[in-house]
Amino acid sequence: MKIKKASQWFNMLIFVTVVTGCAQSTESTITSSTTTPILMVSASPTATMPPTLTPTATDAPTLTFTPTTVSTLPAEDARKRLLELLATNGDCRLPCLWGITPGKSDNQEARTILIPLSSVAEFPPYFDPSKVNGNLLGVISPLYVEGEQHLDSRVVYLYDDNGIVSSIGFEVIEEKVEKDPRDPSGQSWLSKMPILDSATFGKRVEYYSLSHVLSEQGIPDSVLIYIPRVEGQPIVAGIMEAVLIYSEQGIWVKYTMPMYSKGDIEAGCPANAHIEMTLSPSGSPDNFYKLLDQTDWRQTKGGFKSIEEATSMSIEEFYQMFREPTDQCIETPLNLWSTQ
Repeated sequence: MKIKKASQWFNMLIFVTVVTGCAQSTESTITSSTTTPILMVSASPTATMPPTLTPTATDAPTLTFTPTTVSTLPAEDARKRLLELLATNGDCRLPCLWGITPGKSDNQEARTILIPLSSVAEFPPYFDPSKVNGNLLGVISPLYVEGEQHLDSRVVYLYDDNGIVSSIGFEVIEEKVEKDPRDPSGQSWLSKMPILDSATFGKRVEYYSLSHVLSEQGIPDSVLIYIPRVEGQPIVAGIMEAVLIYSEQGIWVKYTMPMYSKGDIEAGCPANAHIEMTLSPSGSPDNFYKLLDQTDWRQTKGGFKSIEEATSMSIEEFYQMFREPTDQCIETPLNLWSTQ
């Protein structure tokens, strides 16, 4: 199933909506307009280009660390490294991402892991130690290109004045590119269309799949289901979202999956779903919810229904059904959503 997007990036940004603008090098500054950290849980599949950032002179913090220079890998080596990180998660367990652990890793460690991927970043990375709306952050969007298919990923991390990473946002999707026929080089494109049922994608990001997260993390605190809506229409055909919450582990994860109509039932199939995560230090449930309350999740979570309300399953039954790889789908009555 393919759902058309008209812009150059996807609209489901994890917990900080950023784009890195135009840069002069892999560790350069940017000039653009300010934005606010948010967790985008879009009610529409239509994407918009993410806002941009503008660090100002008054934003410069007094840092207690000095970042050291990190080299960028050649493009082909960076492509291989990206696939390795996606396959193994850097040999660490969530909420650690690619070897970066919220509450433990520092900015230098994050830069050492991420900057080598700059040669395959879709947008210029942002690793300048300037405050943006009170936050210090790093952003990179590594891209794996295979013909007309793009595996798009993004990592955004916040860190404090001591350089300690406080939270990480991560997302990964696959898209088909419509190239611009007016560009003989083939480097320009007109639009991207998310591919929500790609088995190749599912294998490459299996570590973050619903089955692996459930098997590794256990029964979540909450499982929430959502069918995006457009005003004046009962549902947005083709998309279902499922959110898992692990407050003790510091994990919020959303799966956007293809949805099929079966009479009065809507079925969302998470086998090869697109993935978004917000990761914070484990062992601090209060801080975890405080982080979420500082994002758009506070406003948008009202559109989600608990797994018990949306289906006939309990959280435990959901866990048992999906903790192993399966082609089974999440089924919910259409009338639960069409009457809202």
